[in-house]
Amino acid sequence: MDETSQALVLLIKRQVLQMRQLRQFQWSLAGPNEGPDPLSSPSVTSPEIQQAILDQIFYDQDVMKHPPSLTYQHSFLKKLISMIEDEGVHEISGDLLEVFTELLMTAPKRPEEGGPPLKPCFKSYCLDRECKKVVTVMEEQTTISSGTTGLRTWEASFWLAEYLIKHPETLAGKNVVDIGCGIGFLGIACAVLGAKKVMLTDGNTQVLTMAEQNIGYNDVLCPTTASFLDWENFTNEQIAALEAEVLILSDLTYDPTNIVPLVTVLKAILVKGVSAYMSSAIRNPQTFIDFFAHIKQECTGVEIEEIPLQDAEHLFFFDENTVQTVKVFHLHFP
Repeated sequence: MDETSQALVLLIKRQVLQMRQLRQFQWSLAGPNEGPDPLSSPSVTSPEIQQAILDQIFYDQDVMKHPPSLTYQHSFLKKLISMIEDEGVHEISGDLLEVFTELLMTAPKRPEEGGPPLKPCFKSYCLDRECKKVVTVMEEQTTISSGTTGLRTWEASFWLAEYLIKHPETLAGKNVVDIGCGIGFLGIACAVLGAKKVMLTDGNTQVLTMAEQNIGYNDVLCPTTASFLDWENFTNEQIAALEAEVLILSDLTYDPTNIVPLVTVLKAILVKGVSAYMSSAIRNPQTFIDFFAHIKQECTGVEIEEIPLQDAEHLFFFDENTVQTVKVFHLHFP
């Protein structure tokens, strides 16, 4: 297979592993940073690409160890087969039809089609275009589950992850602490990207249990653990045990009631010599303003620098409706 065709297969693979919505799916290399113009892009319907999709996704033992949901796999192949039929140029691979038929018999229907409620499933996020560095997490498919939003990965994490991928020196040889880690994508990514040690922390025991399980699904390159941290009830011993050199925080300022507790714990950890990298979707501008006002008041002398994102290399796939609302900041003492 030539280099361009392989690039297309890897693009498809990254989207499938992340379970990108099919209505936003990119089926060619015409996107930014993805390769040649559409006229020279190979067709996803060609026999060669059909077979490569099977070999590198559906027949790949590493992928199928923690696969996307059966429902998603079925929907993806249904769309691909429909494209092949509509184009009318190539035959549908017999092997492709065999995999699709098996999924047709085993995959549950979607809830809107009369199927059961969505269950947690595996999603895998590629940290490079070759799918060599991958973070796999079990997460909810709904926005809120069991009364918390912490059981799924939010897009602000992807923006911060892309910055850290582009600036590996930020993590190299450092002890990293993830504040409000949720299911652990960002902290686990740091462990894959070269941190010396990673501690995932959260104040929700259910979320933390899932984060601990997600660590086990990944080949982390450094000691990576999860620990309970209550932002309003912690000890100096707990803070010292973190041995923090780099803090990472993502999407923690959406709730006004989080501001005071979050700043309280940051005041204890964010001392001279420690850097904090924070990403957040700006859902409520006033909450964001209040957070920075409070942290400047409590952490006298802290410098807050917004990190420009326009040059970021997008490895992840974003909801087009929210992509413009995320900001990333660097907090530190001079």
